[in-house]
Amino acid sequence: MFFDFFKNNNDDKDAYKSIAKNAKEYGELYLQLFKLNAVGTLSQFVSYLIVIIAGVMLLVTVLIFLAIILVLWLKNATGSMIYSLLIMSGIFVVLFLLLLLFRKKLMLNPIIKKMSSIIFSKESELSDDEEIDADIIESSPKNAAKEPFNDIEIMKEDVHD
Repeated sequence: MFFDFFKNNNDDKDAYKSIAKNAKEYGELYLQLFKLNAVGTLSQFVSYLIVIIAGVMLLVTVLIFLAIILVLWLKNATGSMIYSLLIMSGIFVVLFLLLLLFRKKLMLNPIIKKMSSIIFSKESELSDDEEIDADIIESSPKNAAKEPFNDIEIMKEDVHD
């Protein structure tokens, strides 16, 4: 009985080949899933980075125009362009020091939270407007893992007989 399991039986060889084939398919599908998740995460990360860069550029442009307006207004108020430029420089130094003082609360923490939520988001958090092709779901590693276990059950029945 016990040694019957070790016989060179064609059914056993086919079962082992089937298991190996299914394991290889599972590995390939898992690699594809990893690549798709990496591409999705990277695209979200890059799009968020582009939005941040564009926002900063627009903010700097607005600050430049506001600085020019304030310099011209201060020129009329003080009567000297040099004094108005010195006052504007002092305002920028104070803004820089405030930004340096509160950089963690204003910039670093929100950016880290957003980036970590993008990187560590789960697949189940897909939005309603995103559609997933049925073929991808059917060929996912979760569904591919069912087939090898059927072969193992068949092998167990052969051993017990």
